[in-house]
Parts: sequence; C-alpha cells; structure tokens
Amino acid sequence: MKLTRLLLGSLAGFSVLLVLTAWQSESELSKLMRNMSNDMKRIRVKVQEGQKIPQFYKKYDKIHTAKPSVDSKKGEEFPEMATAFLKQCERLGSSDKSQLRIEYNNLVQSCIRCHEKYCPGPITMLKRLKLP
Repeated sequence: MKLTRLLLGSLAGFSVLLVLTAWQSESELSKLMRNMSNDMKRIRVKVQEGQKIPQFYKKYDKIHTAKPSVDSKKGEEFPEMATAFLKQCERLGSSDKSQLRIEYNNLVQSCIRCHEKYCPGPITMLKRLKLP
C-alpha cells in the first residue's frame, strides 16, 4: 500500500514537472502565435460590432525572426506567408466599416493557409474565428 502511494505520488510529481518544463520551453514563435490568437479573439468582437480596428499588428513583425520549437515549423514558404499575413493585418487595420468582416475573414484565412502547410494543430480553432 505504501509502495503504491509512493509510486502514485512520484508519478504525479513527474507529470507536473513535465508540464512545467514544456511551458517554460515554449518557443518564441509559439508565444507570438498565442498572442496573435488572443488578439484575434478580441478583434473578432470589434469587427462584429463594426468598430475600427486599432493598429494591433506592429508587434507581429517579429514573426520573421521568432524561433520555432522545431526548425521544420518554418520552411521555404514561411517568409512569404508571414509577409502576406502582415499585409492582410494592414488591410484590416485600414479598412472601412463596410469591409471589416471581409478583411477580417481574409486575415483568418491567411493564418489557416500557413497552418495547413506548417503546423496544423490550431486549424480548428482558427476556423472557429471566422465570421459568417
């Protein structure tokens, strides 16, 4: 019985250690993408309300230099896709109210295209960000 408790306690402690290690070793690109995701959720609400979008994207220039967790997460097409994403951010930021929904959905689609190529994990979440 004591051995079982000891083993279970050790296993639980090891699990916590693994989670903490993974969290601390999150790559620059992962952190940037997580910030982008949070911003997109806030921007979605503003678009739904027809509000002008602030210049939220200036901090995303780091997309070109942010280090991925695995080098294959940034292939030959990544720089071009990142540039397209930044340009679409600018279009959204400068669009008038009548174009907000279209430009926002175009921005989400640019994220999906890149993630289809390099890191498919977030695609379901990104599709949920689209507006009808």
